[in-house]
Amino acid sequence: MKKYFVILLSCIFNISLSALQQTTADHAITVFVHGTYPIPKILRNSPFRKLMYCPQGLSLAKKLPADYHFHTIAQGCVDLNPSLYSLDQFYVFGWPSEKIYDSVRQQAASDLANALKTTVTNYYAQHGIQPKIRLIGFSHGGNVVLNTANFLTQLVQEQKITTEIWIFGTPVQQINHNLIQSKNFHKVYSIFSQTDWLQRMDPQGLYNKDIRHEYFWSDRMFDKDASCIQINFTVNNKSISHSYYRHIFKYFPIIQKSIENQSQDLQSGIISVDLKI
Repeated sequence: MKKYFVILLSCIFNISLSALQQTTADHAITVFVHGTYPIPKILRNSPFRKLMYCPQGLSLAKKLPADYHFHTIAQGCVDLNPSLYSLDQFYVFGWPSEKIYDSVRQQAASDLANALKTTVTNYYAQHGIQPKIRLIGFSHGGNVVLNTANFLTQLVQEQKITTEIWIFGTPVQQINHNLIQSKNFHKVYSIFSQTDWLQRMDPQGLYNKDIRHEYFWSDRMFDKDASCIQINFTVNNKSISHSYYRHIFKYFPIIQKSIENQSQDLQSGIISVDLKI
């Protein structure tokens, strides 16, 4: 009898805990994947720690101090649209970005996909609903996101999880640019700026001798008929630099709404969006 009483209390506790945690209208798990940090050990022990520190692997952004960059991104999204964003569903993913090879980004993508499987399972156990996955990647973090196409088959095709991909200032590279066509991605948005010269500075031809000379540097855009919405992005009618993206991620719900309104039901195409701040 005592055993059944303990089980009953446990069930009541879990139900109460679930009720206390606010879920979003679309039950989306949002994951922000950072870009390249060339000297992370030095930066982590410098005054720039708040701007770049992210634990390795998948973790809730709210577990970082409130004034840390990735926590403020999450909080900004929640403040602007609490129906679509919750601190209990907003994650950051840390990976060894100082290692510049695509094989490292592929391994990071595999690690992210495995972590998502666990997170999706836990979400379903707690809420009884299969969540949606929204991946946001900045710079080479976007290439980590693209590489998840190789590892999401179980979640997408077997568990019927919807995936939404947003990449910002991501160097478009020959080795993985076709992943944009993956059936494991339900919707893909690629945001670029015409004056973001750093996006193109990765010398992919240096690592891959099979790449033709004209593709030595990374590109800014995918093919025009690629299965994604490509967005020529400006802020206050001006193109932005690579580093300026840092200032706009907390406005992501506004950017998201503008892009979705303009792209409507398109699966591919190029549009222009201006953020007013």
